[in-house]
Amino acid sequence: MRKKLGYEGRQKLVGTSFIAPWVIGFLAFTAFPLFYCLYMSLNKVTFMTDHLQMEWLWFENFRKALLEDAEIPNKLLQTLGQSAIIIPIIVVFALIMALMLNAKFPGRGLFRAIFFLPVVLTSGNLISILTDQGQGTISFLQSDTAQALIANLSGTWGTALKTVLANFLVILWYSGVQMLLLIAGMQSINPSTFEAARIDGAGKWEILWTITLPALMPFIFISIIYTIVDQFTTSYNPVLEVITSHSRSINTGYGYASAIAWLYFSLMLIILGVIILIFRKSLGIIGSSKRRPS
Repeated sequence: MRKKLGYEGRQKLVGTSFIAPWVIGFLAFTAFPLFYCLYMSLNKVTFMTDHLQMEWLWFENFRKALLEDAEIPNKLLQTLGQSAIIIPIIVVFALIMALMLNAKFPGRGLFRAIFFLPVVLTSGNLISILTDQGQGTISFLQSDTAQALIANLSGTWGTALKTVLANFLVILWYSGVQMLLLIAGMQSINPSTFEAARIDGAGKWEILWTITLPALMPFIFISIIYTIVDQFTTSYNPVLEVITSHSRSINTGYGYASAIAWLYFSLMLIILGVIILIFRKSLGIIGSSKRRPS
């Protein structure tokens, strides 16, 4: 006779059935393409009439991208420059808007919807359309004085700053997810904590710096992680433009484009690792072990 499952076994079975579609989808549509891309990066890929012809090159594509193709390091540096400017702007702007929208006032839901609208539209072409129409920047940046100052910028970081300024309003518009995360973090703080601080004579600024911001650290961390991934996959990203260009090229093709993509992916993982190390002490749970009381 079969042994009946106990309550714990049934709960595990239910949990497994819920997570199984995601696991299957991840393996089929994320893990397999990811590692197949790695395999292609080690080959020269040629499209034939009925199949892909693979010529094994080992790490030649990676060596060429890093040591011979000057465009790749420049584009990587340009992306780093853009991200170093854009990510703090988006997170700080989302934090300020979250502090404002967390207050109770008429029309609060409408304002939240306005900032979250780009996430609902979820169209990468929206940025390109607005930028091409000149709607992604601020009118002051189109003045002669501003254009003269921007024209004096040179080098990779200058190009990165120009890109940020050209897409400034659109960049701010895409802070909806971070804003909602931070609002959720503020609403998770126990109101009695603020009441106790006010009774002790703490002002608004003291409450912000000693209670609100420390309690929001896990949510700020998540917002930064989300913003990094989001900005590294935007349509105006210079590295993605290069990857797309090489994937359509007859001379380089998918193999070389895959190598650039993996270099880009590795760079993003390194940046995420650095962010985790920076926030390790602030979060208090990552990389630290606490002894349980005996």
